[in-house]
Amino acid sequence: MALPKKIPVEQVLKLVDQFSPEEFEQFQHEMKIKELRQEIMIGVEQADRGELIPAEDVLRELRERARLRTTQK
Repeated sequence: MALPKKIPVEQVLKLVDQFSPEEFEQFQHEMKIKELRQEIMIGVEQADRGELIPAEDVLRELRERARLRTTQK
């Protein structure tokens, strides 16, 4: 199967400018999903190499971020 031809960024941006608000929202959603999948794959590869962070450290960091967000509101 052949790879799709690369399209210049300027051409892509012109197409995006023609999206309806609904199409633009869907495009943003799809891009976020794609980015999330890439981040997950990076994490899986890191885990496969044994590059893990202890759960306690992650939870401590998440709690701190949540605390900061609630104090800033």
